[in-house]
Amino acid sequence: MPTSCVPVKRCGTHAPGWIVGSHPSLRYSLVTRKVCYHWSGSCCRWSNNIKVRNCGGFYVYQLPKTPACMLRYCGLGY
Repeated sequence: MPTSCVPVKRCGTHAPGWIVGSHPSLRYSLVTRKVCYHWSGSCCRWSNNIKVRNCGGFYVYQLPKTPACMLRYCGLGY
């Protein structure tokens, strides 16, 4: 998941979500991170929290329902 503001109308949605802050660096660590959704000139028009775990060579995300229906979490390669 990107860690900087993603342009609107990317990732198959109007308002794409991105992580504020970094992914956890310690192996097997679990962190809570804020996800912001870019819309209407604001990189953080809506937000919610997710959990991210470092599993060594990859990350696992616990993604709750987004705050509104037109919002989506964005993956890398947007």
